[in-house]
Amino acid sequence: MMKKSILIAILMGLVGAGLVQAQQQNCYLVKPDGSRQKAVAIQVANPQGDLMVNVDGRGAVNIKRGTYRYAMIPKPQEVQQLEQLFEEEKYQDVVKNAPAVFEAYKFLGWGDVIGGLEAESQLALKKTDDARKVLAKAVPFVAERPDALMRANLLIMLENKEYDKIDAELNKLVLSKEDAYAAFAFNMRGQIYALQGQKKQAVLEYLKTMLLFDGRKLRKERAEAKKQAVAIMKELNDPRVSKIEAID
Repeated sequence: MMKKSILIAILMGLVGAGLVQAQQQNCYLVKPDGSRQKAVAIQVANPQGDLMVNVDGRGAVNIKRGTYRYAMIPKPQEVQQLEQLFEEEKYQDVVKNAPAVFEAYKFLGWGDVIGGLEAESQLALKKTDDARKVLAKAVPFVAERPDALMRANLLIMLENKEYDKIDAELNKLVLSKEDAYAAFAFNMRGQIYALQGQKKQAVLEYLKTMLLFDGRKLRKERAEAKKQAVAIMKELNDPRVSKIEAID
């Protein structure tokens, strides 16, 4: 049912000349100098990325690609559905539907998020080369969530055991404005410490996730941190493990 609804939404979005319109609040265009131009509607005019931007509701102005950094619209329903599929670990469905959603919204601020979801899904399916291709395709469309692509790239680097390179990137990701990415960074750092035999350091990183973030919002990340911290402390015969187990 979920797959059918995604396909219907995509087809509706690509009807006619392939225009994608966002008649919602919080549409804006980011100019080359970084300033924002608010709009009431933004359309993708052609496959090259030219836009039709309606600033005041009275008429649209054609904006050529290359004369703007990126456009931004509120999160489309199709992107929300992809996120739900990913959360439910339905990676095959993400991989199947993401390319069409990417084409529909890559010029409207969501190419980085969609690319990240698809790349991580490819990695979950053990298709590392395909994940790399997805990242390469998405990088030119980074808008406001580059962390989505950084996270997928970090997973590839972890697979290749590029620990030194990973550390520098994790230092950036822990400062992410989105808690989910920061928690991911702390957990990955814990994982790397554990792989390198630095078990106590690993526990400290996992504890950061458990103590710094709201469990109601980041249930999955905190649960993983707690699971790993408890396992390591039991391995070390640390008597304080019961205190960790008691943390909600």
